[in-house]
Amino acid sequence: MSITAGELAVQFGCTLRGDPDVVVTHVATLESADSSALSFLANPKYRVYLGSTRAAAVVLDVASAAECSVTALIATQPYVTYARIAALLHPPASPTAGIHASAIVAATASIDNTSEIGAQVVIGANTHIGENVIVGAGCVIGNDIRIAANTRLMPNVTLLEGTVIGARCIINSGAVIGSEGFGFAPSNEGWVKVPQIGRVIIGNDVEIGANTTIDRGAIGDT
Repeated sequence: MSITAGELAVQFGCTLRGDPDVVVTHVATLESADSSALSFLANPKYRVYLGSTRAAAVVLDVASAAECSVTALIATQPYVTYARIAALLHPPASPTAGIHASAIVAATASIDNTSEIGAQVVIGANTHIGENVIVGAGCVIGNDIRIAANTRLMPNVTLLEGTVIGARCIINSGAVIGSEGFGFAPSNEGWVKVPQIGRVIIGNDVEIGANTTIDRGAIGDT
C-alpha cells in the first residue's frame, strides 16, 4: 500500500517536520532506503546515517530530528511507532479459504469455511479450527486440538493431542507443542515411564519462534 507522511502523522500521533505529501510504500533501514521507503532511528549509533539517508521519511525522537535530512515523523517511542507503521505497510496475507486436496482431515474435525488448510496437512479427530486461521503446508494437528480465530501456523508445525491455541497467534515453522516432557521414575528395575496427561494452553496474541518445543504438563496443564 502507499500512504503519505501527513496521513501517518495523524494516524499514529506523530509531529511532522517536512513534506506532508511525501509517499511511502514500504520500510527499510536508513542505509538501504530508497525514495519511497520509511525508515526509523531508535539506536543512537545509527544517527550518522540521518544526513545521507534517501528515505522518504524517518520515524525518530525530537532530539534527533534536527539532524534528519528528509521528512521526519517525531514520536516519543520511535521504535514502537515504526513497528505499528510497518505492520500497516506490510500486512500479513489473508487466508485463501479452503482445504488443499492433499490434506488429510478427520471426519469429526471442524474447520471454519474462512480458514486455509495447506498442502499435506494432517488434522485429527474432534479438532476445531476457528475463523480466518492459516495452517501452512505440512502441519500435523492431532486430536482434540482447539485453534482460535486469526491464528497462523507456518509450515511444518506440530500440535499434539489436547493443545489449545488462542486467537491471533503466530506459530513459526518447526515448532512442536504438546509433546511429552521428560517423565521417568527410577526403580530398582530401571526407569519407569510416567504418563504425561496434561495439555499445553497458549493464550491470545502469542508468537512462538521456529523450532520451539513446549511440552505438555505431567498432570496439570502447561
